[in-house]
Amino acid sequence: MSHQSLWGETVGTAIALQWGVVVVLAALAWLLAGQAAGWSLLGGGAAVALPNSLLALWLTVRIFKVGNAGAVAMMAGEILKIVFTVACLVAVVIKLKPALSMLALIVGVVAALKAQWLAIWVTRRV
Repeated sequence: MSHQSLWGETVGTAIALQWGVVVVLAALAWLLAGQAAGWSLLGGGAAVALPNSLLALWLTVRIFKVGNAGAVAMMAGEILKIVFTVACLVAVVIKLKPALSMLALIVGVVAALKAQWLAIWVTRRV
């Protein structure tokens, strides 16, 4: 299997797991704690998952076109991802402010960050 297909499989799985975990937890929060908790968890998770998805897409396109991502491109992408993540979190807080559940928002952020690590376990080769 080529490095490009391994990259695509691992990155695609990481992104899918990240979004899947966020959506499932948001649905559970909605059912158990109400609409505000569900939206807050979804917003927090999406604020992490969306910039991560865009970075993964950009790096994947770069790898398939150029052959590698390059250290400078990866570092610049990570910095932009962090800036976009903070901007997304601020937007979510402003949008949901009257009914924001800060605990659910934080759970969404942490869940999205930790879900990426599931891809290592799911895609590992024995």
